[in-house]
Amino acid sequence: MSEFKFTDSYYDRHWSLVESLSLQEEERIRQTISLIPEDVSSILDVGCGDGRITNCLVPRCSRVTGLERSEEALRHVKTEKILGSIDSLPFQDRSFDLVFCCEVLEHLPFTAYAKALAEIEKVATKYIIVTVPNNEDIGQALVTCPHCGCVFHPWGHLRRFRLEDMANLFDEFSVQVTRLYQPRGKVYPSFMIKIGKLLKLVPAFPADALCPQM
Repeated sequence: MSEFKFTDSYYDRHWSLVESLSLQEEERIRQTISLIPEDVSSILDVGCGDGRITNCLVPRCSRVTGLERSEEALRHVKTEKILGSIDSLPFQDRSFDLVFCCEVLEHLPFTAYAKALAEIEKVATKYIIVTVPNNEDIGQALVTCPHCGCVFHPWGHLRRFRLEDMANLFDEFSVQVTRLYQPRGKVYPSFMIKIGKLLKLVPAFPADALCPQM
């Protein structure tokens, strides 16, 4: 798989297609928000998307800011919002009690990843909350575009995280709480998914997948 640069227009297309949240996504968001300590009054949500977490935080804190690179996604954010990139945050050092980075790091290319971690750490005062897919089999998830033959991850994931990786993300912040979220319903092992694709029981190209070259 090539390391594609997912452009702003790609993310605008993605967020224009997003529909209502699934029950699993709503539960994941509730569990994520439950991690917020009591002594937090300002929050930055980097890569906030359409505000699905950001908007829920507004009643809890006096200052909530969402940062996102997609103008389409920001149309749905109902609090202070900034068009920007995670690897160049437009804030002073230690600007927020807590920084959220939820389902973002797995999308970052090599050129932006290290800088993004440094930027998050720079603007956080007390806490950082990060969520990523746990030990995802990136290779198993790859799909082939039926139009151009491009091979890519259907949701733009470029890297895998394991529990031991999370302990070393930041230099000045240490892990205090780790929580594994297990979605409801059956979770099939990768070999069963592969067989399902071969037998055409599982779609070879998900309906919501966006080719980065189209």
